[in-house]
Amino acid sequence: MLSVLKKIAGSDSFFLLLTGLAVSFLVAALYIFQPPILQFVDYKIYDQFMRSSPVGTKTNIPVIVDIDDESLAELGQWPWPRYRMALLLAKIQQAGALSTGLDILIGEPDRTSPATIQKSLREELGVTVHFKDLPQGLMDNDLVLADVLERGRFVLGFYFDFIEEQAPSLNDQPCFVKALPIAQIRAKGAPPLKDLTLSALDAICPLPVLAKASPLCGFYNSITDYDGVVRRVPLIITMNGKQYPSLALATLMKAMGRKNIIAKTSPIGIESIRVGKTTIPVDAKGQMLVRYRGGMEEFPYYRAKDILSGKVGEKELKGKIVFMGTSAAGLRDLRVTPFASDYPGVEVHATIVDNILTRDFLLKPDWVPGLELVLVMAAGIISMILLTWSRSMWMILPIAGMGAGIVYGSLHVFQEYNAYLTPMYALIALGTNFTLLTLIKFWREEGQKKFLQATFSSYLAPELIDEMFSNREMPELGGEAREITAYFTDIQSFSTFSEKLTAPQLVELLNEYLSVMTDILIEEKGTLDKYEGDAIIAFFGAPMDVPDHALRACRVAVKMQKAGIELREKWAKERQLPDEPDRNTKNFPEEQWAKGEKWPKVVHNMRTRIGVNSGEIVVGNMGSSMRMNYTMMGDAVNLAARLEEGAKQFGIFTAVSHFTLDQEVKVDGETHKILDLVEARLIDNIQVVGKNEPVRIYELVAMKGGLTESEEILFDLFAKAREEYVAQNWDKAIELYKEANKYELYDDTKFTPSDVFIKRAEEHKINPPVPEGELWDGVYRMTKK
Repeated sequence: MLSVLKKIAGSDSFFLLLTGLAVSFLVAALYIFQPPILQFVDYKIYDQFMRSSPVGTKTNIPVIVDIDDESLAELGQWPWPRYRMALLLAKIQQAGALSTGLDILIGEPDRTSPATIQKSLREELGVTVHFKDLPQGLMDNDLVLADVLERGRFVLGFYFDFIEEQAPSLNDQPCFVKALPIAQIRAKGAPPLKDLTLSALDAICPLPVLAKASPLCGFYNSITDYDGVVRRVPLIITMNGKQYPSLALATLMKAMGRKNIIAKTSPIGIESIRVGKTTIPVDAKGQMLVRYRGGMEEFPYYRAKDILSGKVGEKELKGKIVFMGTSAAGLRDLRVTPFASDYPGVEVHATIVDNILTRDFLLKPDWVPGLELVLVMAAGIISMILLTWSRSMWMILPIAGMGAGIVYGSLHVFQEYNAYLTPMYALIALGTNFTLLTLIKFWREEGQKKFLQATFSSYLAPELIDEMFSNREMPELGGEAREITAYFTDIQSFSTFSEKLTAPQLVELLNEYLSVMTDILIEEKGTLDKYEGDAIIAFFGAPMDVPDHALRACRVAVKMQKAGIELREKWAKERQLPDEPDRNTKNFPEEQWAKGEKWPKVVHNMRTRIGVNSGEIVVGNMGSSMRMNYTMMGDAVNLAARLEEGAKQFGIFTAVSHFTLDQEVKVDGETHKILDLVEARLIDNIQVVGKNEPVRIYELVAMKGGLTESEEILFDLFAKAREEYVAQNWDKAIELYKEANKYELYDDTKFTPSDVFIKRAEEHKINPPVPEGELWDGVYRMTKK
C-alpha cells in the first residue's frame, strides 16, 4: 500500500489531484469573499431565475393613483396647489381606501396660497388684495392639506441622505417625521437595533406643518446593488439612533391599524420583521428581497384627474392600499429591476406590500451558504477525480451534465421553495477544473518547449523566443541599428507614495498600474524593455519590424493617459473592506488619508509622465554570455528619457519630439506625417547641452479629432502666442499666454506651459535673446543638463 501511495505521489496524477484540490479551495475562498465582478455575474443569474419563474398570484389590493401627463394637461402644471392635493386625498379617503402613501416629497410651502399671494403682492408691488368672501381657513393651502392629512389614513414620503457632503436646501428646515416604535426580540449577544440597520446622516423631510399632521411618514429610498439594480429594499433605516419605516411598510401598517412592529435580531443581524401576524424574512440589515410580479403596470393605475372628476371612486378604491406617484414626463421616478430598466419607483412600493399580503417572499435561509459551499467543494472534487484518471475528451459530456444538473437544481429550488441557491461558484469550480487540468495535461506533453520558454521569458522578448524555437537557434550577443521609437514613463512624485504606503500596499498599487499600462503597450505591438521601480521603459519597431512604430507609440501615450484617469477615478471610489484592518497604518491625518478609504488622496491624484522619441537606435542581445537582455541604447534613447523627465519643467505630462512627429506613415494608401494624425501643440524649441541640433518639444493630447472645444481654443491661443513670442512681441505674447492660461489642461499643477512662457517672455523683455533688430529663431538654449 505504501509503495502505491509513493508511486501516486511521484506521478502526474498526484500533481493533477493537488491542482484540482487547490482549485476547489480557491473557488471556495472566492465564494466566501465574493469579488465584485463575480457578484455582478451572480446578480444576473438571480435576475434570470426570477424572470424564468412564475410570478405568483397578486392580491390586487395595492393600486396606484397616477399624476400623469393627461392630469397635468387638464388641471395645470406641477406642483399643484395644496388644496387640490387635499381634495384628491379626501376623495380617495371617501372612496374607502384603507390607506394612502405619497411617493412624492412635499417639502416647500405652497406659493399659490391666498395668504402667500397677498403677502407677495404687498411686499413686492405695494398692492393690498382682499379675499373678503374667502373663509379664513382657506387662506393657507398647506393648512388645508394638513387638516385632511390629520383626519385620514395617509403616509407622507420623505428621503434619507447618506452622503455627508451633500446638503440639499430642504435640509435647512426642522424635520418632524415621527420615529417608528419597534419592539426588539434580542438573542443573546445581539447588538441594539440602531447598530444593525442602515444609518442615514440626514433626511429631506416634508413641510413641518404637514409632517406634524400626517399620522405616519415613510422613506422612499431604495438601495441598489453593485450593478445598479433594485433587488432588495430596506424596511427600516436608522437616523440619530431612531428607526423609521419605509413608505411601503408605513402605508401597510396604516392600512392594518398597526402602530408598531417587532424585529427579531441575533448577533449577526436582523432575522425578521413582524407586522401583525405576518413575519417578513429580511437580511442582516433589515432589507427585504422584492418578488417582482413582472414588468411595468402590474397593478391597477388610476389617473388623478379621474378621481377628482368622480369617474373613479368607491368601486375602484374601496378596500385598496393606494400609492400616489407620477408618470408625467420630467417627474417620473424610475428604478432598474430584474424585469425593466425604467420601472416606476411607485410600483416597487406596491410590490412590497403585495409580497407581504400574499406572504410570497424570496428567502435566503441560514443553511443556504453552507449548502452552497458544499456544492462548490463537491463539484470541484468530483470533477478533479474524474479528470485525473480519465481522458479529458471522454469527460466533456459528464462534466456538461453535472453543470446542467447544478443549474436546473438551483432553478428548481428557486421556483418551488422560493430560495436562491447560486449555481455560479459550483460551475466555476467545475469549469476551472476541467479547463485547468486539461491544459496541464497538454502542457505536460509540450514539456520541453514550455520549460525552455519559461527559462528564457524572464529576459527575452516573446517574439524573439518564438523566433528562436522556429530557427532552432540559441540567443547570441550582438545588436543592430534600426529606426525605432523609444518610450519612457514615470509616475510623478513617486517618492510621496512610498512614504504613505506600506510595502504590500505599494506592491498592490504598482501591480495594478503596471498591469493596465503594460496591456496597452503590448496591445499596440510595443516591446517591454524593463521596469525600473514605477517606470516603464519600452520601444516600438523591434525585434519585429513595425512600420508605423511612431504612430503606435503616440496612440499608446494617449491610451495610457486615459487609463490613468480611469484608474484615479477607480481608486478614489474604493473603500476598505468592512472587516479589513485600517490601511492607514502610518496614521496620516484625515486631509491626507480619509477614514475608510482604501487609498490616500495622493493616489487619487497620481499622474504619469511620458517621453517619446524616434531615431536610429541600437537594439539586440546585450550583456554577457552568461546573462543577456534584449534591450536598446543610443542618443535617441537618452533623448526620450530626457523628454519624460523634462516634461515637468513645462507642466505637461506627455512630451513628444519632432523626430517622432515628423515620421511618415501610410494610412489608407496615403502618406502622412504623424503630426497630421495626432493633436499635439508645440511647447518649445530647445537646444540641449552638447547637441547642435535643436529639438522641438510637443505636448501630445489626443489622436486626430479628439480635442474638446476648450482644448481647441487653448491650442489656437497657444499657437498665436508662440508666433508673437518668436517675433519678440513680448507684450502681445504675454497677453495671449495669459488668455491661453484660462484654458490650460491641468488646474492642479504647480504651473502650466502658459505660466512658463509668461515668465520667460517677461525675462526676455528685460534681456532680449538677440540684439534689437535681429531675427530670433525661437530656440531656447539650455546651459546645463
